[in-house]
Amino acid sequence: MPVESIEHTADVRLRAWGRSFQGTLLELSNHMLKMVYGEPLHPVSTLESTVEYDSDEDCVIRLLNDIIYRAESSNLAVRVRKVTICKGKIHWEGYGETAGRNSGGSALVKAATYDRIVARRSPPLVEITLDI
Repeated sequence: MPVESIEHTADVRLRAWGRSFQGTLLELSNHMLKMVYGEPLHPVSTLESTVEYDSDEDCVIRLLNDIIYRAESSNLAVRVRKVTICKGKIHWEGYGETAGRNSGGSALVKAATYDRIVARRSPPLVEITLDI
């Protein structure tokens, strides 16, 4: 399930697609986290969270922003290992190691934005702009 960068003047714009919407969100989440933290080497802690959403676009934004918030507040370089979508809720589980922002990554991502967001379930496709 690939993720690619799309040209954007000031921020980072990503396009992700795959066989399922859930899998696409998993790959997109980990791509974003790799940009920020690099690869965690020794996972020592687990994280999980559930957020509510109203639309597919809202699902993507709330998921990515929740992951950013949880990683930063826990001071962990996180990898998401599972994403589960239920009606109106998305749950994610991950693991991480103690790290600071930009400890091994190439970008300082502040938030996922609603700027020109695309979120489709069939075929699964997400295009998102990350505020850096």
